[in-house]
Amino acid sequence: MGILEGITVVDFSKWLPGQYCGMLLADYGATVIKVEDLAGDGTRRFFPAKEENMSYWHLMLNRNKFGLALDIKKPEGAQILLELLSKADVFLEGFRPGYLARYGLGFEEVHSFNPGLVYCSITGFGQRCHKPAHDLNVTGLAGLNDFGEEGTPCVSNVQESALGSALNALSAVCMNLLERERGGPGRHIDVNLYATALSLQSTAASSLWGCEEEGGRSFGRAGHYYNVYRCRDGRYLTVGTIEPKFWSSLCKLLQLPELQERQFDFEHTEEIGRLIAAKISEKTLKEWLELLGGEEICVTPVHTLKEALADPLTEQEGLLTEQESDLGTVRYLGAPIKFDGQGGSIRRRAPRLGEHSANILTNLGYSVDEIIKLRQMGAI
Repeated sequence: MGILEGITVVDFSKWLPGQYCGMLLADYGATVIKVEDLAGDGTRRFFPAKEENMSYWHLMLNRNKFGLALDIKKPEGAQILLELLSKADVFLEGFRPGYLARYGLGFEEVHSFNPGLVYCSITGFGQRCHKPAHDLNVTGLAGLNDFGEEGTPCVSNVQESALGSALNALSAVCMNLLERERGGPGRHIDVNLYATALSLQSTAASSLWGCEEEGGRSFGRAGHYYNVYRCRDGRYLTVGTIEPKFWSSLCKLLQLPELQERQFDFEHTEEIGRLIAAKISEKTLKEWLELLGGEEICVTPVHTLKEALADPLTEQEGLLTEQESDLGTVRYLGAPIKFDGQGGSIRRRAPRLGEHSANILTNLGYSVDEIIKLRQMGAI
């Protein structure tokens, strides 16, 4: 039994933050109804695709969900969504502020029908800003892409503000569900990518302010004992020797005993970093890993994603799974959280556009003739 069994979620989110949040809720047992407009989410058409309108992105993020397609611009479509929300526990939406209210689907309108509904809005910049943006725009504005003297900005393979917002949304939804169990109301949750991106830099901000107040030079996270170093073959090692015992082990490994007492010599961090870089550049990554063996030292290789997926740790955590479906074999990265040693489960592939519309409407009390009529008028 899933830990969230009995919770019904309506996911009308369109993009990564809501999709990932809805995915986790579904993986742990919630009934998640994926609502799309009649054109479908844009992510359905991302490259690569298993078949038309069934991208690998969609298959990963919308697994375990049931599919409903409708047009809220038609009164009949908006009414269907309102009826669905009147019976749901959670609503995930990712539209710009005020958009759903145009169709009678804003928090106040929906809350009057279902006071216990947890209504979670995920936006770029909160409820008072209509500026459009995606993760890259937000991380740029929030300073996450600024590497200062350490390098030029890049496009990360991980959407920090989007996935961070998905996890913030998940936390907020679960907090409100807990509050509701204690007799509280459903609330309007406001999660936005910009606030998430800034909050992810809490330690960086405190370091910046501290250096400004104390007169020191802020150098971010990187330092001689916490950095990435290039090996002879062009591969890289991460060095995260924060604790003195690990720093000591690193100095022995590199045969740099003169650095033993200089771990916190920040005035000469560039000089010490150059000494370490020169040593590490003398050997290939494979040679360093052989020297490291099983020693506990907080030094690891920089893996490619393909290497990480093949790492024994990934198998040990049970993070890889695959499922046979009418589309053939679909591979998944599983949910990362375990309860009593058990993670989430993947029970069904992501839906085709509107795949379960008829069943969902039947459960809402619509007759076959009414469903046919709704299709004919383009409401579903």
